[in-house]
Amino acid sequence: MRKIAFVFFFLFYCFFYSQNLEVSDEEVYEAINFIIKKRSEKSIKEIKIITEDPNVKGDFKYYDDKILKEFFNVKDLKVIKDQYTTINDFVLNPKYIFNLRIIHKKELLSYSSSNNSFWTEFNKKHGNVAFMFVGKPLFTLDKKRVIINYGYYCGGLCGWGERVILKKVKNIWIIEKVVSGFIS
Repeated sequence: MRKIAFVFFFLFYCFFYSQNLEVSDEEVYEAINFIIKKRSEKSIKEIKIITEDPNVKGDFKYYDDKILKEFFNVKDLKVIKDQYTTINDFVLNPKYIFNLRIIHKKELLSYSSSNNSFWTEFNKKHGNVAFMFVGKPLFTLDKKRVIINYGYYCGGLCGWGERVILKKVKNIWIIEKVVSGFIS
């Protein structure tokens, strides 16, 4: 009887603590395309290009905030932290992005390595346009909330971005909370 109880407890423990979240590309890009649609209206210049978030930090302390604990329970925070470990590997997939050209972060950051300024190189290659950036959406266990970074840059001292919590209400994403942001 003890062995059966131990096996049952062990299986329950493994199930409870090893919940890996599988998020499909469709779910990821549903959140990203909501952000693209919602926020491209706020830019000063026309946005024709999108890239991965160039401001990503490799340390979860970047997200560790009292505000997050208001919106996410312990299980969700663990799942979000697990997803965060692969945040630097996130690459936009052109299959799911429409009406914007993808310039991957690696290429974009290479413009800074020339003798010219970043914006001189960028404008030479792409014209005088703004670019949007978006980070990997980090989902809760039930996939009803997401935390995501996004924004745009439109010149040397021209840009805007924020970190938001999205919530799915009646199968539609809404911005539930702006966690932080910047403007230049």
